[in-house]
Amino acid sequence: MTGFFNRFNLINNSETAGSGGEPRQLVSADGSGANPGPAAEISSLKLLRNIKGIIFDFDGTLFDNIRLPFYLIADYPPDLLRLWKERLIRKQFSGRDYPSPEEYREAFFTAMGKACHRSPERIRNWYFKRYMPRMIRVLRKYYKLRPGVIELFRCFDSQTCARANDPQPRILPVNLPSDKPRVAIYSDYPVLKERLEAMGIVPGPDIRLYGPESFGAQKPAVRPFLRIAADFGVAPDEVLVIGDREETDGLGAFKAGMRFFCLKTGRKRYYRLDPNRRPPTKGEHHGPSLLMYAGTWKDLTKLLLEKYGKYSP
Repeated sequence: MTGFFNRFNLINNSETAGSGGEPRQLVSADGSGANPGPAAEISSLKLLRNIKGIIFDFDGTLFDNIRLPFYLIADYPPDLLRLWKERLIRKQFSGRDYPSPEEYREAFFTAMGKACHRSPERIRNWYFKRYMPRMIRVLRKYYKLRPGVIELFRCFDSQTCARANDPQPRILPVNLPSDKPRVAIYSDYPVLKERLEAMGIVPGPDIRLYGPESFGAQKPAVRPFLRIAADFGVAPDEVLVIGDREETDGLGAFKAGMRFFCLKTGRKRYYRLDPNRRPPTKGEHHGPSLLMYAGTWKDLTKLLLEKYGKYSP
């Protein structure tokens, strides 16, 4: 799939499928093959068609988290080994789903305590009283939201405001058009509200916030995605997931039957796995089963503001 997604290439599962069930590129990088203008316009409409809910990832999506581990270590170098262990354990817990948040936390801190030769209670205390406050401090000091995030979220909730320079919420008329989507932010790390505020944004009450403490699960477990759709009151196929990692955000969206927009940051090869196809079954061929899209943050915000900017105060 080298070079398959270039610039703002949009992939469609049925209407653009070529021979043999393979998806066909709508807009080539050099504009050859199809008329770039009409194709891009039609594909952009497909991305948001019948979408009634949007789930944003946080880390790496709403802000560029490059060098975050470096800054966390630099803030307190003696914790280098413990931070490394935390990332290893978090990777091991990818996709795990526990009956309750407390069972998830117990399993997570037990595994991390074993790796660090410390009791689960001591590791839990370190995590919430030292590690999370350190992350909030680092985010506040070194990171900013991507351009236009606050303006974009105001389209979905008029009471969203900037923490420092815009403390007054902006109120919209009560009777909004019915096609305004529900919006959520879903992160695999806890204390999402505090981390958002550290980045300079105070989400309004209509922006739902979810973390591992909301479900007792980590991406790409499917239950959290289905639960968010249920909280929205919409069907899973009416939800768009926006994230920068196809192996977590993309696969979770795929399992839930949701649409996925993969944010291109330019730092890695995209689509190492292909959530555009169902997992293979022995002796059975599966064709494309889900609309898949990829583009830059600029591409995405342009589309969203064109579609939903009319709701902005």
